[in-house]
Amino acid sequence: MATIRITHDGTDPQRQFWACKPRFTGFVGGRGSGKSYAGCLKVLQMPPGSIGLVAAPTYPMLRDATLKTFQGICNASTPSIIHSFNKADMEMRLVNGTTILWRSADNPDTLRGPTLDWFWFDEAAMMPKIAWDIAIGTLRGGGPAWATTTPRGYSWLYDLFLKKASSSYELVRASMRSNQFTTEEFKQSMEELYSGSWAKQELDGEFVEWADSPCYTSFRREINAYRPLQQFYNKRLPLILACDFNVRYMCWPIGQVIDGKPIVINEIVRRNPVDIESMVRDFRNLYPDHPGEVWVYGDASGHNRSVQTDKGSNYDLIKLYLKTYPSTVQFNVPRSNPAPTARINAVNRMLRGEQGVARLEIDPVGCPELILDLLQTEWAKSGTTELQVNKPDDPRSERSHATSGLGYWIAREWPIATEVAENESARPMKRPKCVESDLPGGL
Repeated sequence: MATIRITHDGTDPQRQFWACKPRFTGFVGGRGSGKSYAGCLKVLQMPPGSIGLVAAPTYPMLRDATLKTFQGICNASTPSIIHSFNKADMEMRLVNGTTILWRSADNPDTLRGPTLDWFWFDEAAMMPKIAWDIAIGTLRGGGPAWATTTPRGYSWLYDLFLKKASSSYELVRASMRSNQFTTEEFKQSMEELYSGSWAKQELDGEFVEWADSPCYTSFRREINAYRPLQQFYNKRLPLILACDFNVRYMCWPIGQVIDGKPIVINEIVRRNPVDIESMVRDFRNLYPDHPGEVWVYGDASGHNRSVQTDKGSNYDLIKLYLKTYPSTVQFNVPRSNPAPTARINAVNRMLRGEQGVARLEIDPVGCPELILDLLQTEWAKSGTTELQVNKPDDPRSERSHATSGLGYWIAREWPIATEVAENESARPMKRPKCVESDLPGGL
């Protein structure tokens, strides 16, 4: 077998990462710190003839970023390191006999399958922890795994590599500024784009909990998201589906009202491509036969004709795709939305509760995106609504959507009193019947 050598340079953090000895390693860095490049070179360190898997959060991210970077490195050598690539199966074979399976993690169950010798998750913080757990189960021979990512709050990666880390885990951190191969123009443009806590996360690769001007100041993990809640799921009670609509990213919280308290037990998340049919399909996969009613709350603009199809509004589409659902679906959506401040204040009040006793709980395992939203959604400069960023490559573009869906539900059923007086459409609907003592333990 011919030997092909690659001559490459690296930053100090990259070289530290390549030299890591533990079985599980992570490279957490800011934008432009060389995360994907570091992950690609680690793939080429794997033993000849091995079988590995490379995953990214979505197929477009896999194709346009991770795979493109790897192909660029391999094709720069003469001859190319890539022996063959089956695009239909997304299976690649290198000249040393190594096989690489390229996969998207938007449906973690697809990561089950053949026994692997190693795997790599690129932009791992955007993936659910269950994807990592499933992939670990395929490493039957005790092979290595690594993750490269920009941090997104105190996610499961923080818990895995830092908070609960053992000798089997090692994490390397890198700032954008540590990459001498990135142009000064790029660094300057990034520094102009981000400031404060976002700069610490996106440029310096630091784990950041709070935004600089957070909307949801009442949220506390230790009070509102400290215990699993899916165990309290009750098939007799209505299941709440809280909807907000977006083009590139959607997150719909799923909850119930138990003993008079709203709890959020799960969420549906999709990134580009996003469509109503897929969101409803994901909901039905999670709850295929809920015998209680399904209550839909959400953005009043969803009554307008959908831009996705000619079949009517977003709510018409939800109704269509839930037509064969085994229980009654009720839409509790007003014709006009409450003011953003009233919606946000209603959520804050439930998070804090009357006399400081919180009433709203969120499952920390089932709802990572909602929790991140509660932590990082910021006020716009006007102070009357949330900051919204429309650039698709900016992580702030995903913020405020999950909390908006939650807010439409909370503001509808537990509105701020002044909002009810100003907006008749905000009056609460008939509340679900509650089962006493189904939610043990006070908040």
